Amino acid sequence: MKLLYSALCAAIFSFTVSSTSIAEHFGEPHFDLVIGTMQEVDTSHVSFKYVEAAYAKIGYHISLLPMPYARSFYESNRGEILDGELARTEDAGLKAPDMIRIPVPLEKVAATVFTNDYLFHPTSWADLRGKRIDILEGTDIILGRLGDIPSTSVTTLEQAFLRLQSGRTDAVIVPGEIAQQVLDHMHVDNIYRVTPDLETWLVYHYIHKRHENLVEPLTTALTQVMQQHSLD
Repeated sequence: MKLLYSALCAAIFSFTVSSTSIAEHFGEPHFDLVIGTMQEVDTSHVSFKYVEAAYAKIGYHISLLPMPYARSFYESNRGEILDGELARTEDAGLKAPDMIRIPVPLEKVAATVFTNDYLFHPTSWADLRGKRIDILEGTDIILGRLGDIPSTSVTTLEQAFLRLQSGRTDAVIVPGEIAQQVLDHMHVDNIYRVTPDLETWLVYHYIHKRHENLVEPLTTALTQVMQQHSLD
């Protein structure tokens, strides 16, 4: 009799916990996820605003954890301290087997050349041959476009611009818009942005596979957010 009573209590407890979990899931947003990104990006960035709004639609709150770009990609794929990556190109998914791409473009990013030589105007990747090139560590798509052209990887955009100012490199190839923001805050001289950009790509949000159940609702929510943005 005691055994039957204990089993009954355990069943009631289990049902109560399960019911509570379901009720919480459909309640007010309270789930927290941590999203990684490059350390120069903050919550004012347009990509974060889109992604944040999409998660809110499905009952999730997200926080942003900026870190060196290569480390952010590594930690997002590992899935222990990060739940996803804010924005990467489609090619990034080839090197991230444990992340799932949300197939809704967020924005375009550019491979932009900054140089200390105002006479240098590369219009193709081949034009960079023979120059000392710096790229941001973790921008593998740029590294791939350079092919056999040697380059040096730096950890931050500020480091890249300081090396350029000091003459330790001839050009840096980095994501243009965020790099321009960093450069504007540095107030350094004799650094020139080359136009037009070498190439542009669409970027997408990635989520770790342990949150695979969120892919479908998040895709729907992000589609709605981007459609609304196009109407604004």
